[in-house]
Amino acid sequence: MKDLYIVGAGGCGREVLHIIKDIHRIQGPRWNIKGFLDDTENPLKGKECDYGVVGTIQGYQPKENDVLVMAIASPQAKQKLVPMLLERGAVFESVIHPYANLGEFNSFGQGMVIYPGFGMTVNIKVGNYVIMQSCSIGHDAVIGDYATISPYSHILGNAVISQGAFLGTNSVILPHTVVEDNAYVGAGSIVLRRVKAGTRVFGNPAREMDF
Repeated sequence: MKDLYIVGAGGCGREVLHIIKDIHRIQGPRWNIKGFLDDTENPLKGKECDYGVVGTIQGYQPKENDVLVMAIASPQAKQKLVPMLLERGAVFESVIHPYANLGEFNSFGQGMVIYPGFGMTVNIKVGNYVIMQSCSIGHDAVIGDYATISPYSHILGNAVISQGAFLGTNSVILPHTVVEDNAYVGAGSIVLRRVKAGTRVFGNPAREMDF
């Protein structure tokens, strides 16, 4: 059994721990959970949690029996940390809740996290180090590396979510729409047209705004 470390002890990290424990309850033990890796000061202060921070991300050196799960929601943080850890020889696991609906004829990258309540249909391509919370994805959509899809978002048929994009809660991406690299779609937004790389859009219809 592999020793599993959760990268990030924030809210997303604690949710991922819950998913892992669900996997163990429903399907039987799969990993030896060691705890969190986190570079912030006292990330679990004031939080009830049955696992602690056992080291830093920057200081982590992989051991032969180790595996990691990337549990940081920020695409920018994932894009920075994953290559650094891979260069050291780290190995990432995908963590998929047993109650997620993975559809048919879909392709998946490595290091994914998929929450309960997630659903996808057919002929969808998902990249590496993607976090997909309780959202839905329609036919022929493409999800790029390092993207994060928040709860209750809906990605409709033939939409493209590019590398490093972030979709906020309750966002809707209409068919054939493209959200370009590192774009941010705010909560509750409805995307009717292409979202340019690196921009932040909000509203219905979604419009570019500076914050």
